[in-house]
Amino acid sequence: MTANESWSLPMERYPDPACSYAFEDDRAVVQASNEQFGRISGLSAGDPLADGFGEELPVLGDQPSFDRSGRCWVRDPDHRERRYLVRIIAPENDQPGHLVFNAVDQERESQNVGVDRVASVLSHDLRNPLDVARARLRAGRELESEEHFDHVEQAHDRMERIIQDVLTLARGEDVVNPEEVVDLDAVVRNAWQTVETNGATLDVVEDLPEATADRDRVTRLFENLFRNAVEHGPPETEEEHITISVGRLPDGLFVADDGVGIPPENRERVFEPGFSSDDHGTGLGLAIVARIVDLHGWSVRVTDSETGGARFEIVGLDPE
Repeated sequence: MTANESWSLPMERYPDPACSYAFEDDRAVVQASNEQFGRISGLSAGDPLADGFGEELPVLGDQPSFDRSGRCWVRDPDHRERRYLVRIIAPENDQPGHLVFNAVDQERESQNVGVDRVASVLSHDLRNPLDVARARLRAGRELESEEHFDHVEQAHDRMERIIQDVLTLARGEDVVNPEEVVDLDAVVRNAWQTVETNGATLDVVEDLPEATADRDRVTRLFENLFRNAVEHGPPETEEEHITISVGRLPDGLFVADDGVGIPPENRERVFEPGFSSDDHGTGLGLAIVARIVDLHGWSVRVTDSETGGARFEIVGLDPE
């Protein structure tokens, strides 16, 4: 959609905030808007958009959060559980630009994955095990080694788990069945074997508890935490590799690393679907962690590790 395409619905009848704007003296100025836009921004015709959103569009009170498409998110100041996906349609020729807001309920959003996020997972997370399977299949044929075919099978299993992760976000309870008493120590060590560690070290500092859980989903939970630590650790050198520690808490466990840590302002946002501090990330890894935790009736929080890295604490496990 461009600025010179027709507006199919009168702005005053659009159910969510919307405005048109143009540049005057190098400033973006509101040309027209509906009542909803005035409520969340405090702006009316003739006001600079910067007065309501800051110099960089848009967000009320916080720094802008853009996804890879150039869209951005704005929270409703009167309903903090609600936020808006904002499309910025730039002015073109003599036609004004538009800001078009679409309300997204936070609870509903956490249970659904947009088509663009599904595409990101299919193109990013599935590529690695698919490449492994292809390479191992080629080596197995050339060397006639059963070991390579075992790795092909493991790669296929991993792809199946990734597909289930998308369903975990999209369908929730339908794909998580916490009905088995699981040895979390064994789950952690098994998850570690499936992650590309890049020289990282796992340190299980004490025996972990058993808990009623869905083994497959909890395995994926630890895989994602390990992968997050490895991918966001310090730049790899011959002398420096990240160490990931897993230990027991009175009502749960922690996963900590000695990497660069997570800034306090991002510790809640890292669990939002689509949020990533890495330009190449899908923003789904920790969102899946939070979803699996929630569907087990547990809770997860982020803090600093003793070395200044990230520490994820999962509590409420009610160990067996």
